[in-house]
Amino acid sequence: MKIIASLVLFKHQYQDIKQTLTSLFDELSVSKVVIVDNGSHCDWLDSFSHEKLDVIKAPENKGFGGGHNLVFERYSQTAPFILICNPDIMFSQGEIDKLYQFSNKSNIGLSIPKVVYPDGSLQYGCKLLPAAYQLFLRRFLSNSSDSLNDDYELRLADYNKPFFAPSLSGCFMLISREVLREVRGFDPRFFMYMEDVDLSRRVSCTPHRVSYCPDSLVVHESQRRSYVDLRFMLYHIVSAIRYFNKWGWVFDPQRKRLNRRCLEKLPLAAAK
Repeated sequence: MKIIASLVLFKHQYQDIKQTLTSLFDELSVSKVVIVDNGSHCDWLDSFSHEKLDVIKAPENKGFGGGHNLVFERYSQTAPFILICNPDIMFSQGEIDKLYQFSNKSNIGLSIPKVVYPDGSLQYGCKLLPAAYQLFLRRFLSNSSDSLNDDYELRLADYNKPFFAPSLSGCFMLISREVLREVRGFDPRFFMYMEDVDLSRRVSCTPHRVSYCPDSLVVHESQRRSYVDLRFMLYHIVSAIRYFNKWGWVFDPQRKRLNRRCLEKLPLAAAK
């Protein structure tokens, strides 16, 4: 086995994830796709089968990180890597193979590919670790935070080269068995949002390498539901509070150290 792909669903229909499943099933380096049915609402899974598919019926909704943790607990010793994949991802055949080769050859413990929107524009999946005021400005004063976003989202980086970033998007992460053994997966205190920031941060504090891979490309139909749905906005706020309660609201020397480590070696794009 090479990769176990982990997919967490909550009341999704087959049509919602058809393209994601097709992409995963067609990839040579993906040995198994494990679907976690949070809350056991996806009845269509009872009659759906594929030679690569396993299903975990979770009786309650444990959230994004909690769902993936079920896969980590059961499968992390059966393959060298686990792929954390959102159900709104699609990609051409061979793209995960490239990410696998990159991570395996260079001994990378946590990596993400280049992530783009359906129109081809870049999603900034590599970020610095946030300060509390940065998240507030980005969420509620987005029109006045362009320069802040340039720094925080590493928009001046050369995305044609690999580089370290202390915060990677959880929409599509490849994580090694050795890393999971050390960090023990997602922090269950985060039901939704900020769990990927927390995980990336903890991995960045280990000896394992963390890197962006420019040679692999996936398309992410990001919904940004916390910007349009009050319930999801509350999830985001609660998770942010828990994150800063854990790591510090003002005094956070580790954040500064990891961000400085990123910026000191960040490859910059040529000025236009």
